Amino acid sequence: MTTTSAADEIPGFNHTRIAAAGKTWDAVRVPRFIGLQVLNVIQGQEGAIVMDPRDRAMYFLVPPGTTADWKLSQSTALGETNYVVLPADDKEIPPGPFWLVPPRRGRLHTDTGALRIALQSVLEQRGTAQPNLGKLTMDQVRGFNCALCGARLTKDRLLGTFIGESVLLSDPTELWACSPQCR
Repeated sequence: MTTTSAADEIPGFNHTRIAAAGKTWDAVRVPRFIGLQVLNVIQGQEGAIVMDPRDRAMYFLVPPGTTADWKLSQSTALGETNYVVLPADDKEIPPGPFWLVPPRRGRLHTDTGALRIALQSVLEQRGTAQPNLGKLTMDQVRGFNCALCGARLTKDRLLGTFIGESVLLSDPTELWACSPQCR
């Protein structure tokens, strides 16, 4: 386990900036709701994590070159040729991108293998039900009705963040379903 400060590993950290992946680190981008579940699975093994509230995303920093064969749904690997907005080294609250786990509190990298296993586990637990994005109503998009069956939601579970071709889903949108499972 390597303990370093953000300034040692990622120089020039006085302000939010765009940084190239693939040199000191690669990143794995996941929707916030999935990333928080993954964080619960790997608790204690995580490296630096950037939260981007605008995109409702989390970025796990992993060792450089370890995401070349990354192919897991609900996630995107960012290595060479990709960039990530990194917050100032002391920014730990919104607005804007902030460190959920700053590099100075522990290791810089999350183990890529542990992250992959945790993400697979979370995705398996979530199931495979997918909404028909082309037929969603405004109440389904707003989270009032189940995105799968259309029933009014009293207890719900998050299906994921979706983007569709319709005007209703032109931005990443969290969709909800009946809990514990759609009838």
